[in-house]
Amino acid sequence: MLDVKERVFNDLRKKNVRITKQRRVIIDILDGNHLTVQEIYGEMKKRGFNNLGTVYNNIDFLIEHKIITQLFINGKKHYDLTIDERSHTADSHIHVTCKANNNIVEINDSSIFDDIRTQSIFEGFDIDKLQIVAEGVCRLYETSRCKKGDACFLRALEKNETH
Repeated sequence: MLDVKERVFNDLRKKNVRITKQRRVIIDILDGNHLTVQEIYGEMKKRGFNNLGTVYNNIDFLIEHKIITQLFINGKKHYDLTIDERSHTADSHIHVTCKANNNIVEINDSSIFDDIRTQSIFEGFDIDKLQIVAEGVCRLYETSRCKKGDACFLRALEKNETH
């Protein structure tokens, strides 16, 4: 992933955009995670960055430059890294999330987007951004079983998606 990050940083530098330590840390924190601002801030504090306003400002910057994207999952804003993700871009995103255990899985199936874009209702309309979030609880939900990561239906789905 380092090569992709450095390529993104180099592209930004060519546009005279600074890559601050805070921006790098947020990117590192979000690598493989879907976090709220408070969760990002908590991780930033562990690394010596104590200004919540800086977190908000840098999140806005990273969204503007399509390095991260904002999602509404289980009623809360979450942020997700979009560089070097084969399953999505900042503008094309599918997530499935469990309301029981808050597991979040990204779905890598561009045909879903293709199916939506080719619907007659969108004829003559260019879709710039399409995000899908499916929230629910699996039919076999049991508190004791689902709280264990490896027993979660979504975790099994994720393993199938990545292979």
